Amino acid sequence: MNLKKSIVIECIASTPDKDVAGETLDIAGADISPLTDKRGYLNSDHNNDFAHTVGKVLEAKKIMKVEDCTTPTQLKYWQEVKKPFIWAKGELYDGVGHKEADAIASIYKFYMAKNEAPPIKISVEGKTLERDGTNLKRTLIKGLALTLAPCNRKTKSEVTQITKSMGVDANKLFKSENTASWVEVEDSPLDRLMSLATQANSLISDLKKSESAQTDVILRSPKLLENLKKLLKQSK
Repeated sequence: MNLKKSIVIECIASTPDKDVAGETLDIAGADISPLTDKRGYLNSDHNNDFAHTVGKVLEAKKIMKVEDCTTPTQLKYWQEVKKPFIWAKGELYDGVGHKEADAIASIYKFYMAKNEAPPIKISVEGKTLERDGTNLKRTLIKGLALTLAPCNRKTKSEVTQITKSMGVDANKLFKSENTASWVEVEDSPLDRLMSLATQANSLISDLKKSESAQTDVILRSPKLLENLKKLLKQSK
């Protein structure tokens, strides 16, 4: 089967901010193993039947401090929220005849073309294992809902990649400086290195403008440095 390209998103799946019900999620006490073990799925507006299961979770991580960030996107999100959060990456089932996934992908693409943030946010799903009043101290996170009406309004999602399924010739997206359209380029090691360096430089500039004391954050992230070294070796 010749699969079309599918959308990959990254997101702030949850923060400790108070939600619309007045409850707060303790990030440290959240068990996200179903997401990290690749058992988590993306659904549409908390509907978990086949028609509304629109994608799968590829990766997830609890970011408790800036040093936990190992990618430019995670660092960018930390600078936005400046508090612990759950980061996740997922892939939509678009491009293969899944109507709900195609509809969601169309919304993402519309806002990408306009260079605007999509209105699609995230609500975590699972069960509460322990609570202290309105504070959810221990939880089990089983999946993520894509929604226009999230419980926690501090969440966000965005497209960071469009890739062919089945591991065929993945292509990364780069925003053109001179046009609002998106341009696909070959996903070579040098391309990935240039993207990483550009985003890192942008983050440092933002940190300096905000007079943050953590302008050396990238240099203090060993895992990010390790990824950078691997890309340098591959580009030779």
